[in-house]
Amino acid sequence: MRIGQSAVVRGAKLNSLNRVVSFALLLTVLCSPASAFKLSPEGTDEERKLSGIDRSWWRSAEVRGANLFLNHFNEPVHEEITNRIYGCEGGSDLCGGMRVTRAPAPVLAGVRWNDDPPFRVNPNVAKSTCKSSQTIRFQTQPLCWLFLFRDAHTRALAGDQMDAKSGVALLYRTHFGDLQFLHAMGAYEGEPAERTRQNVLDWAKFTWSVAIGEVKIGTLLNTVEIPAIQESFGYTAWSVQDLWTLGSPGLRRHIRDVAFGSLLHLVQDSFADGHVERASSDPGQRCKIGEEGMEAPGRIREFHAYNLQDGDSHASADSLRAFMLHLQEEADVVRVGELLLHAYESQEQWANVEPFFQCAFALSSDARPASAGEAFRSSRGH
Repeated sequence: MRIGQSAVVRGAKLNSLNRVVSFALLLTVLCSPASAFKLSPEGTDEERKLSGIDRSWWRSAEVRGANLFLNHFNEPVHEEITNRIYGCEGGSDLCGGMRVTRAPAPVLAGVRWNDDPPFRVNPNVAKSTCKSSQTIRFQTQPLCWLFLFRDAHTRALAGDQMDAKSGVALLYRTHFGDLQFLHAMGAYEGEPAERTRQNVLDWAKFTWSVAIGEVKIGTLLNTVEIPAIQESFGYTAWSVQDLWTLGSPGLRRHIRDVAFGSLLHLVQDSFADGHVERASSDPGQRCKIGEEGMEAPGRIREFHAYNLQDGDSHASADSLRAFMLHLQEEADVVRVGELLLHAYESQEQWANVEPFFQCAFALSSDARPASAGEAFRSSRGH
């Protein structure tokens, strides 16, 4: 009985300590200048509801506190791009706000998925900050997420390979391993541009097939006959549902929108300088879906690899300022998304959409293997 009471007391003290730490982190955030960003740290109310994520005062404190040391989430650039694709024409205070303006919440959840996929870890690899019995996302277990993210970054800088065979958590693979193509990036320094491009096109085909209902929510990933899906998930018993909606049953009836949002994230990232080096857009060539088209985006000179990049430099290239500069070009990311949205709403078959992706992800004749990128290389790389 005494042992049980002691455990309860220790647990209560630990919870109180964690809350004090979270509060201190929150105060630090409020007193610090804004950092570079990719996504909002918490998402919209409707998105959190569909994802089954509660929003308490302490949870918000933990999310914002953890974000201070991450520079990965902060302001909603991805959300703003997506809302503009869905027709928002206001300023950033509206189109990038925390309330859903135009884009459906499940689409925004899919846009978020590439950066914050739900996953679980085995108890033997979970630290004291992680609850291994619960699904882990930045929004649900921010301190655990941060611990794992930093561990993955350290291992990546040391040259560790984090792929399907390594047994690491999904978070490690999406940001520092073989799944970096989810962000239009190479899996490792030296990966041939042709291989990265093919992985990108494979993911586009997979997400499109789910979005138009050809691949069902219960489909096992090891039965999907797309090379990148087989290589990345063929060893698992995961279904489409497990991949995108683990721990979020409210999203399952919206799986098509979630898949489309994930595809939009990939496309959006391909226009960020920290992800891809592109040439100038080509006014003499057009990318088309059916009769609709646009000036061809610049050909790809290099897919970067995040493994050896400096996080702050990378985040600066994902900033709102960088996005606004891209909007001045004819072949901008919003126009690309608008064409894809029209095709999605029309439920176009992949055969009709594939030429557009082939065009939008065309390689330049002098395309180089993946590297950190001269402007983004970390001084701590191996």
